[in-house]
Amino acid sequence: MSYPWWYVPSLTSPMVIAIVAVVHVLVSQYAVGGGFLLARENRFALKTGDSEYRKYWKSHAKFFILLTVVFGSITGVGIWWTIGLASPLATEELIRIFVFGWAIEWVFFILELVAAFGFYYFWDRLPKTTHSAMGWIYAAAAWISLVLITGITSFMLNSRGLFGDWETTGGFWYAFFNRQFIPQTLLRTGISLLLATIYVYMHITWGSARDLLREKTIRRMLAPSVAGVVLMVLGVAGWLVFLPKSALMMLERAAVINVFLGVFAASSAAILLLIFLGPMRAPQKVSFTSALSLFFLAVAAIGSSEFIREGIRKPYVIDQVVYGNQIMVGQSGPISRSGFLNSGVWTGQYLKDLQDKYPRLRIYTPANIIAGNRSQSSHPAPLGGNRMNAVSVADPSAHAMPSVALLDLPEEGSQRPGNEDWLRIDAEDQLALGRVVFLHHCNDCHAAEHGYSAAAPQLTGKTEEEIVSFLKHLNRPGYFMPPWCGNDTEAVLLARYLMSIRPEMPSNITGKTDEADLP
Repeated sequence: MSYPWWYVPSLTSPMVIAIVAVVHVLVSQYAVGGGFLLARENRFALKTGDSEYRKYWKSHAKFFILLTVVFGSITGVGIWWTIGLASPLATEELIRIFVFGWAIEWVFFILELVAAFGFYYFWDRLPKTTHSAMGWIYAAAAWISLVLITGITSFMLNSRGLFGDWETTGGFWYAFFNRQFIPQTLLRTGISLLLATIYVYMHITWGSARDLLREKTIRRMLAPSVAGVVLMVLGVAGWLVFLPKSALMMLERAAVINVFLGVFAASSAAILLLIFLGPMRAPQKVSFTSALSLFFLAVAAIGSSEFIREGIRKPYVIDQVVYGNQIMVGQSGPISRSGFLNSGVWTGQYLKDLQDKYPRLRIYTPANIIAGNRSQSSHPAPLGGNRMNAVSVADPSAHAMPSVALLDLPEEGSQRPGNEDWLRIDAEDQLALGRVVFLHHCNDCHAAEHGYSAAAPQLTGKTEEEIVSFLKHLNRPGYFMPPWCGNDTEAVLLARYLMSIRPEMPSNITGKTDEADLP
């Protein structure tokens, strides 16, 4: 549409985001919790005059900086790279809505870097009070970065505000202080503290013998780990309370999310059990193997929670703002009337090239809208207002607030036949057009033939007419699908492409042994 597509065979682009995001979260959460631990334990060592204990935390600070500042920064750039390719429109909207918040976060990120390097490289050069203050400056800056990022990511799950709704006000703070902000801030702060203690368990058991220093360090981790657990429980409870109704229903009806919910619950319970049996009851017996087990359980818990958070947003990438297929909410109607392929910059270019091959047919017709553009009004329309405004090609740079719709359902009995000349071209070119529709409309969530949530295998046994009917009512049987944003002709083209790649009915299901005999 307005952006080119990013095709990742089998894996799909959202899964690339998930892999990079989970790795980044494992490091970035440690950067926050570990900052508090470094500041706390350094202050304790200075206060008690325990030089041996402080020497250990200097060695931990080196490990901390290499992992969080160096590797964490690389994965942070990876996040921007992947989301920019996989969800360009959603990324653009988040930057536009939260540009003030991103700017503040970058300031605190620079402060983090300066404080972290100063804290480590001037460990024995600064006065004790100054060095201790440097540690706390880093801890505070890292936590504020977490708060700022959480305000943005929580908006993606629930765009409703605590004090006023952003879609009717357009204000930054109404978007930032959304209903998921406080629960997710508590949850992420708790995860940061608990994950940081697990990193300490691994580091101290790997690099030192079973001695008093090792036991003392593990005992000192009990308070932050308990605080982390309490914050996590409060955060999860608030997260559930302030979930949109669609997300709550998704938790109940989506089998794969049910599985990940079970993984999260089981791994979280196992972490609590192992901490109780190990660090709390017998800190002197904690081994590297047990610490590593805690880490892998944390990976399972964080990975499954990130998948759940992403999955329950459907059909949106940004709640009530951008659909999962990179279409602005409220734009599916105008796009389908003008033609999905005609409405996009990149799809339109494909049609222009095809027009040269069929000069006697009407292949390309310039549309009067560009997919993803905002309403011409300078303020967002209220929820019950006009959601079908469009921006003309003459003014494609308008940046008014998008209108919002809970479900963008087509009007009953509406006729959107489309360009029937597309069905008069060669069969091979029809399949190519159908693939273009798939890549722009479906590729963001589905693999084609094989891989994550592959579309073709799910349609085995259906006729072309059944697939066309299904496509034209995508969000009616299940609201977790975006609405169909094409016209009837484009539905036929997509159906024919899917028919060409879908597997046949298995012979043991039909009762026939010879696949050639199958209809």
